[in-house]
Parts: sequence; C-alpha cells; structure tokens
Amino acid sequence: MSMSAAEYHAMRTAEDRHWWYRALRRYLQRFLPATSGMVLDIGCGTGAWLQHLSHLGYEAHGLDVSHLAASLSSARGLSLLSTASANHLPYRSGTFDLITSIDILEVAPVRPQQSVREALRVLKPGGHGLFVMAAHQWLLSEHDRAVGSVRRYNLKQMGTLFAGRAVKIKNATYLFAGTFVMAAIYKLLNRPQADAAHDEANSDVSLPHPLLNWTLSMITCPETLLHPHLPLPLGTSVCVLVQKAGV
Repeated sequence: MSMSAAEYHAMRTAEDRHWWYRALRRYLQRFLPATSGMVLDIGCGTGAWLQHLSHLGYEAHGLDVSHLAASLSSARGLSLLSTASANHLPYRSGTFDLITSIDILEVAPVRPQQSVREALRVLKPGGHGLFVMAAHQWLLSEHDRAVGSVRRYNLKQMGTLFAGRAVKIKNATYLFAGTFVMAAIYKLLNRPQADAAHDEANSDVSLPHPLLNWTLSMITCPETLLHPHLPLPLGTSVCVLVQKAGV
C-alpha cells in the first residue's frame, strides 16, 4: 500500500506548523555534520526537510517515488528533484556529501537492506548518512497503515542494516522520548484494523488545536538539547548517523 494523494496534501498542509514535524527538523539538524555540500534527501515527500536543508546552505537534491510529492516540493521553489524508487537511485556512485533517509525504510515497497546499500553507494567516501525510521513494531497503528508503513525497527534492528558495510556508526539513538508514553498509549488504542484491509485508514496528519500543538512542541524542546550528545533509551523514532569509510 502506498500513500494516497489526500495524505500527501494533508502532509503539505501540516508539516510546516505541526509540532511533530517541527520537532523532527530540530532533532535532525543537531546530527548534521558541520560542513555543507551536496545532500540527497531520499523520500523527500512534500519538501519541508529538503527546504530546511537548502536554507542551511546545502545544495539540496530530493528524490521521491511519487510524482505528486515532487510536484508539491517543486511548489516550494525546490528544483533539484528526481522521481524514482529508493531501491534504485538514479545517481552515480560517490556523488553526495550527505544522505538523509527519513521515514522511508518502513514503507512497504522499500527494501531496507537494498535502500541502505544504494544510499551508501551514492555517498562520497567520508560522507555522512542520516537514517530515521519509526520505532518498535508493537507500536504499528492505523496511521502506519495510512502512510503505507509495514515495519518499525528498534535500535538493535536498525543497527543490523549497517553490519558488514564500510561505515562507522557515529551516533544511534531514539527520538521523541518525552512524548513516548502518550504516543504509545494512543497508538495501542489505534491498532490497525485486521478486518478493514480494504478500507481507508485513519491518518494522524492534521494540525491539532493550537494550544495542544504548542504544548507538545515545548515538551520536545529539552530533548533537542540532549542530541546528539546523550543517546536516549526509548522513543517512537530511531535515528542512526553513519560515516562512510575513506577520505
């Protein structure tokens, strides 16, 4: 199952102001290497993170399998966009200084081992790869079904994607520890409906009440200061930063 057009439009409407997307961008910025250069965001979606990378000074390239996602990213003024699968990247080996792969490895059509191999292939020697995916299979919910996600990894499982590869793991941690209990309770109460395989799933992508949106955003702020210096033992997302071997 892939994301519907309605889900992409909902993402585009919410991701600039929604507390979760804003917190994620704050977290991820803390993991970025000090130098700029060419970056590829694999699965760029509707472009908020890619635009953020561009504002930070990167030459920001985005790739998504969806033509609609590419169109919505283009509407942000982003132009270095490609439409292709994360399993087969249309770039030469050793092209990019930085690769980001955010919430792509859990999606049904993506093969995690192959996608990681492809990402590292197009990364320059010495370059960095930042990989994030939803954590803990037992938290699979109706929202996962709505966005086409079928797998969630814990930190150990995420680490196995890089075993035997010519990379050094620079950092590995969970994200969203501060909202973990609330999110876990919500997701456990909204498990995928086994008898509704052909029904439209319910997505969490919508702007909450402004007060709730602000409150949840504030809860995540202290955690931002801990990254990347103090790995966290739990969270609803898992993040791994690697550096490719070589000079």
